[in-house]
Amino acid sequence: MRLLFRLSLIVLATIFSLCAGSMACADSLESLKNYSQTAAESDALPQALMEDCFSMAGVEGLKKCKDLVGRDKADSKVWNRLGRIFYDLESYQEAYWSFRYATHLQSDYALAWANTCATLSQLQSYEEALDACDQSLHSSSLSEDSVDEKVLALNNKATALYFLGRYREALDISDQVLVLKPGNSQAQINRAVTLHT
Repeated sequence: MRLLFRLSLIVLATIFSLCAGSMACADSLESLKNYSQTAAESDALPQALMEDCFSMAGVEGLKKCKDLVGRDKADSKVWNRLGRIFYDLESYQEAYWSFRYATHLQSDYALAWANTCATLSQLQSYEEALDACDQSLHSSSLSEDSVDEKVLALNNKATALYFLGRYREALDISDQVLVLKPGNSQAQINRAVTLHT
């Protein structure tokens, strides 16, 4: 298992090295080099570090989440949070790989799939984005407490459909969101932009 994970980190390091030049990528590569420390450093993640990772944004949040990943590489929620911070920093390629690793660790992680969908749309891979959204919707349909994940996936799917020029489908998806969550601002925006087009 450790061998597989180290191989995954090598792949991630290679991908991060492709984006050399940006400060976020350089920081990511340096942190990945440090991840080869033994996993036996700590079995329990310090609560303060966990709270910082999930409450901080930007470069500071990125650092805290990378520290957590360095201690426990098998926590899909931390990988998802790391991807979310990369996404907010507009480092979409790094965000994509973080979300995908979260889904590799937990294949039914609806939120990470929905985030993968949004990231693929930012990378202009709209057909792949639709596949990720469908995976999120399938995963969220298996859970009873998944309205928010379903709404996120549907909004992201409407966006991908819009960019593919499939306006009627995008409108239908936005309407589905408004049935689930009346007044959802993202669905209203998606719907208004699509109608305008």
